[in-house]
Amino acid sequence: MQHSEPPCSRTSLRRPRILLVDDDPAVIRALWRILHRQRPEYQVNTAASAAQALEALSELSYDVVVTDLQMPGGGDAVLDALARFYPETARVVHSSQLESSDTVRCRDAHVILAKPARESEIVSGVDRALQRAGLARKYALPR
Repeated sequence: MQHSEPPCSRTSLRRPRILLVDDDPAVIRALWRILHRQRPEYQVNTAASAAQALEALSELSYDVVVTDLQMPGGGDAVLDALARFYPETARVVHSSQLESSDTVRCRDAHVILAKPARESEIVSGVDRALQRAGLARKYALPR
């Protein structure tokens, strides 16, 4: 008698999920294009506010959230919710408002990128966030 695994016992692989959060449509489009072009294996979704981001997080699990700080509802609200309710999600701050007072606001971020970040910085920042959160191995991503 041949022994085989039940059909649902294997872990199904999925693409890494990235959520981009920024109230500037031009920034969202640029980030989405960069990641789509450089990392087509990533599933990239967007949110235009903290409220939309929190709604998206309640509907689907994300591996990385890239968020601005200065937007309606505040990027710090997104960071707080991630740290509190979604600790396994890697957090990237992408903001032009990085001053010394933002150090406390960014304490829960895995990666901090100052706007305007170069394309290579965006891609490597998301990759580093996946690695720091221990997700690179889960998706067999290059280290």
